[in-house]
Amino acid sequence: MSNNPSVPPPPPFSARTTKIPDSTTTTINHHPLSELNCDLTKNVIASPNLHQHRQQRLTFNTSGECAWATQYPEIQKACYLRQVCQFAPPNELRLQNVTPILQVGPTCGLTALSMLFEGAPSTKTFLELAIARGYSNNGEMFSTNQLNDLFAIGLEENRHLVEYKPVQHNVIAGWMDEPSIQVQLRCGSIFLVPYDPDRDHTPCLNRGHKAHWALIIGYLIDDFNDFYVFARHGKTKNLALWLLRDLARSNANLEEFCQPIGHPDEKFILPEGGIGGRNGLRCKFIMIEHYRAKEEVIF
Repeated sequence: MSNNPSVPPPPPFSARTTKIPDSTTTTINHHPLSELNCDLTKNVIASPNLHQHRQQRLTFNTSGECAWATQYPEIQKACYLRQVCQFAPPNELRLQNVTPILQVGPTCGLTALSMLFEGAPSTKTFLELAIARGYSNNGEMFSTNQLNDLFAIGLEENRHLVEYKPVQHNVIAGWMDEPSIQVQLRCGSIFLVPYDPDRDHTPCLNRGHKAHWALIIGYLIDDFNDFYVFARHGKTKNLALWLLRDLARSNANLEEFCQPIGHPDEKFILPEGGIGGRNGLRCKFIMIEHYRAKEEVIF
C-alpha cells in the first residue's frame, strides 16, 4: 500500500466546522474554555480505580522513558512508541478509557460503537441491526449519518447513560484539526472518526481505499504544544496516539471505495454519492458530548 504523497487542502467549508442534526446544518460557536465549564485542573487524576492503578505492575519496560506515566502503562506505552513526552510530562492530558474490543470481519465502525457501551450492545447486535436497516451487508459502515443512527439506538437501550449524563451526539462536517474541535476534546468529548489506516494503523493518505473507524477518547498536548489524540480501534488492543492534524488530513482524503483484498466476492453497501459524497465519510465524524467512561485520567 502506497500513500498519496500530496496532502489535501482543507475542504472549502473548513473555516467553520458545522454540526449536522438530522437534515439541518448549524454552526458550532467557538467558546473559550471558561464558558464551557471544563475541568482541566492539572495534576488531578479522576479515576474510580485510582488505587487499583497505583497497585498495578508496570508491564511495559521503557528503560526510564516516559516515567511520568508509570502508573498508567497503556499511556506510557503509547507515548513511548510515538516518542512523545519521553522525558517530561505533557502540558495537558485527558483520557476517557474504554475497554478495547477486537473486530471480526469488516466491522470496525460497529466495534467502535460497542466499545462505547462496554460490549453491550455487542458488535454482533449492532451488525444485525445495520443489516436489518439496509446500512450494511458485511459490517461495513460507509455513512457517518447511518453510524450515528445506530449510536442513537444504543443509547436508547442504555438509558442510564442519559439519565445521569445527558449524552448528546451529532454528525460534524468540516476540517477536524480546528480550534473548536480541540476545545471539545479538552472538555472531554469523544469522537467516532473514519480515516485511512497505514500498515501500522496510523492515519495515512490512501484516498479511502482502506477506510477504517477509530474512537477518539482523549488528547495530549506535549511541551512543543503539538496536539495529539488517543484512539481505540478494532485492529489492536493497544492504545494509539496520533497527531490531530494527521487524523484530520486522513479523514479529508476519504474519496473512493476500493474492494477489500480479503473480501473479493462480497457486496458492500455504499451511500448515495459514495464514501466521498454528502452522505459518506469524507470530512465527517461523530461528536459525542457529556459521555463519561468508567475510567478517566486527567493531567
